[in-house]
Amino acid sequence: MSENNTSEEKNNSNLITTNTKSRKKKMAVGAAILIVLGVIIIPRVWAKFHKKETTCLNNQTQIYEKYKDAVVLVKHTYALQISIKGSEPFQIEVDDNSFEEKTISGTGFFVSEDGKIVTNHHVAEPWKYSEPKTDDFTELKSHIAAILPDSIDKKDYKTYLESHWDDYYGDEEGDYSEEEAAAENTAPVANVDSTSVSSEVNDLIADNKSEETAVTSQVIYMNPDDIEIVPNTIEISIALHGSKDDWLQCKVLKTADDEEVDVAVLQLTSEKLPSSVNDIVDLDNAVNDDTSLKPGTNAILIGYPMGMQLANTRKGIKVQVYEGQINKESDGVSVQYNVTSTHGASGSPVFNECGQLIAVNYAGYDQAQGYNFGIVAKHAMTLME
Repeated sequence: MSENNTSEEKNNSNLITTNTKSRKKKMAVGAAILIVLGVIIIPRVWAKFHKKETTCLNNQTQIYEKYKDAVVLVKHTYALQISIKGSEPFQIEVDDNSFEEKTISGTGFFVSEDGKIVTNHHVAEPWKYSEPKTDDFTELKSHIAAILPDSIDKKDYKTYLESHWDDYYGDEEGDYSEEEAAAENTAPVANVDSTSVSSEVNDLIADNKSEETAVTSQVIYMNPDDIEIVPNTIEISIALHGSKDDWLQCKVLKTADDEEVDVAVLQLTSEKLPSSVNDIVDLDNAVNDDTSLKPGTNAILIGYPMGMQLANTRKGIKVQVYEGQINKESDGVSVQYNVTSTHGASGSPVFNECGQLIAVNYAGYDQAQGYNFGIVAKHAMTLME
């Protein structure tokens, strides 16, 4: 009887333990769901029903005064880097403009207290938008493969390529320099029996040629498939309105996945908004519904067209403001306006008459002014989420 009671007590104990574990598991799942709701869903619902009221600015001057310090001049220097058989990427200095460092300028604007900056994708990664596109760099890889022996140590790739870069071109067959021809014509002639000399010389030439062929045949050159060439940022930095050639270092944080959506986010490496910037461009109050952007609506651009060429003054770097109107309805990605713009203004914020962000300037025509385009603000908002 006591054995039955003991067995029953054990079963009850096991059942209680199982139920306790089940309850704890359910509680853990419930807690996880609450965390997800608290971290992701609730803030979005709160933001939807507690959106800041828009304070409408009165004119172009007020918009300029509010946002001039938030709009920055972007400078991006980049170059091609080489990696061979998985080596550390390196740059070479040779007489080939493909490997020269390139610098472009653009515009961006602060959108957060931790130093995030919205600009164009083609400012953050200019090589992806260059024409013609040369993503595979086939010719450069062939050049390297033709002059770099496979036996060269990885640490010597850079110096070897720099010292042998012109070996790829060589002298064309039969193309002798004047010095070589003169040396050949004035070579001394031995004062001996010509028949015996000819025989000896022919034997030496034959031996030398066979030796040269043997040595040459042993040289194995690099396989182009083992060579990777990629563009890489050397430095990306920004200058503030009113500064005097003082550049703050940045990093590329995000770029839009769709190349048509020419938007990117940079961030100061300090991850801190400069003290001179009092008002960021508030994306919460940007125009999210691009169908409301009707032709005739005012469009005000603040930026740095022509980069330092126009921005640099005796009193430091100065941002500029331009005004026009929207000319054509949005297609969901971009909107057209007749605001004056050119190279360097890429990434400029474009506002409506209230000072709400409506677009990020990205393109225009070199041949004519007044036909410019901006990526509608909702794409910048999505990238920042």
